[in-house]
Amino acid sequence: MRLSEDRGLVGKIIVVWLVLSAIVVLVAIDGGSILLTRSRAEDLADDAAASASEAFRTSGDEEAAKLAALDTIADADEPVRLQRIDVGRRTVTVVVTTRADTLIVGRIPMFEDLAKPTVSGSAAVPRD
Repeated sequence: MRLSEDRGLVGKIIVVWLVLSAIVVLVAIDGGSILLTRSRAEDLADDAAASASEAFRTSGDEEAAKLAALDTIADADEPVRLQRIDVGRRTVTVVVTTRADTLIVGRIPMFEDLAKPTVSGSAAVPRD
C-alpha cells in the first residue's frame, strides 16, 4: 500500500524545484537590470549637475546652467526623462527618471515603480 502512495513524488518535487529555480533566476536578472539602470541614471544625473554647476559658475546665468545640464543628458545614450533641474547659489540638483529593461517586474502593476527608478545628482557650485 505504501509504494502506491509515493508514486510520482520525485517527479513532483523536481517540477516544483525547477519552477522555484526559474523564479529565482528571473528575479536575479530583473534585479540586476534595475540596479544597473539606476546606477547609470545616477551617473548621468551627477554629470549633468556637474556641467550645470560649472556653467553657472562661469556665466552666473541659471538658464545657461540648465542648458548645460540638458546638453549633457542629450549627449548620453541613456533613455532618461528629465524631471527637474534646481539651480541654487551653492548647489545644482538634477532629477531624472528612467525605465529598466525587465522581464517580469515591469509587467506587474504593483512592482512597476521598481522598474522606473527616479534618481538625483547634485554638484556644488565652485567658487572663484
